[in-house]
Amino acid sequence: MRSCKKRLKIILIVVIALAMVNAFAPAPAAAASKKVLYSAKISTYFPKSTTNAYDIPDLSGKVLANFKPGTPIQIVDVQPNFVGILLGNKVAWVLRHRIMDPVALDFVNTPKFGTAVNHYFTTAQADIVIKAAPDMNSETLITLHEGAMVGFLDVDNGWARTIFKRQYGYVDTRTLPELEMVASSEDGGTEEIPIAVYNSFYDISDSENNSNRINNLVVGGQRLSIRMEPGQTMDFNKEVGPFSAGNGYLPAGGLVDGDLVFDVYGGGSCQVSSTLYNVVLQLTGLTVLRRAPHGANGAKYLPHGVDASSGGLNFVFRNDYDFPIQLKSHVQDGSLFISIYKVL
Repeated sequence: MRSCKKRLKIILIVVIALAMVNAFAPAPAAAASKKVLYSAKISTYFPKSTTNAYDIPDLSGKVLANFKPGTPIQIVDVQPNFVGILLGNKVAWVLRHRIMDPVALDFVNTPKFGTAVNHYFTTAQADIVIKAAPDMNSETLITLHEGAMVGFLDVDNGWARTIFKRQYGYVDTRTLPELEMVASSEDGGTEEIPIAVYNSFYDISDSENNSNRINNLVVGGQRLSIRMEPGQTMDFNKEVGPFSAGNGYLPAGGLVDGDLVFDVYGGGSCQVSSTLYNVVLQLTGLTVLRRAPHGANGAKYLPHGVDASSGGLNFVFRNDYDFPIQLKSHVQDGSLFISIYKVL
């Protein structure tokens, strides 16, 4: 009897302790506290299939709901491959390529859908290893070598975060020589401090087709590096094209409606226009006049919905700042880096 009472006393103490821990533990964020950024709807490009909503931004997550094409949704978070949407009192996650027509609820304070602002960048002085998680034991996504350039969204707990295709990539800042700042506003920009940067990643295999594609990225980047006066329009096809052998372009794989098509002169130039588009998205003084995505499939080297076709289609924007800007690019080791500077 005495041992039973002792066990009951121990159990009671444990129950009380657990209750106290739960009482003081931080509660999970409620969906109601999340600000709705965009209204959108489930894509109608897949008219005969429903779209899953998961409990985490990963296809391995638990399916919480299925949506029919055209169902209205409210977006509260945007990640490279998923959007967080309101689902009752929870946040559920839907693949970005399964949504359409996102519209900001607050046009003044909410950036255009998919805008990814880079606050830092660096030029490698030694190998830069980009990992799939903020953990040195995680998968290596790509290794950049001396001279390569890469931009970062932010830094948290010693890890700099970038976007690698349709996921986040992480770099241990202790391995970097320094992190340079992107100007926090256009007023802080100079001919040495960029006002916006972005980079996309490409395959570095040594196949003939891929070598030709890398050549086209280099040529396109060189032709892209121009100065734009106030009011001047940048017509990508006219400035960076024509995509011909006479301009140094080679036949390589190109995207048509999101699918790879081989032996296109200038294949890969769309990655230059798409990366530039992601720089332009960050600047309110640059006005996009014409832009077309690569069909419903998008371009896999970028998060869905932020690509810009060239060639048969086109990307055009105008400098509406009252100062000139300089476009620059750098192609090396799998990183296509584009930056914009304020010319004083």
